[in-house]
Amino acid sequence: MKHGQRKFTKSYRSPFSAPKSKLNGKNASAFNQIDPAVVYEDLLPDLSYGSNGFAWACCPFHDDNNPSLCINVESGWFKCMSSNCEATGLNIVGFVGRLLGYEYAESRNYLEQHYG
Repeated sequence: MKHGQRKFTKSYRSPFSAPKSKLNGKNASAFNQIDPAVVYEDLLPDLSYGSNGFAWACCPFHDDNNPSLCINVESGWFKCMSSNCEATGLNIVGFVGRLLGYEYAESRNYLEQHYG
């Protein structure tokens, strides 16, 4: 075995990925094709693009006059840099859920209906 290579005995599955049984069929492919940038552009009218796939907007989760919400428009990750808020999430499902007050399944259904 070369230096830097590892041999895994078990298959690795990210803790953030859903089991395959929940992603079978049309819904899985429609959901996976949703572009996070489109969702953020629709929900955050003051979104301004920076560099390296990041964008900034005023945070909708608190009273914000200066853009403090940092977003990765490729992965959907978001984080508010304000010490008053500290909203954070790994994907657009979390963002939509927090913004609209939805649970995970409701948020995912909303995204599939509006963007999928």
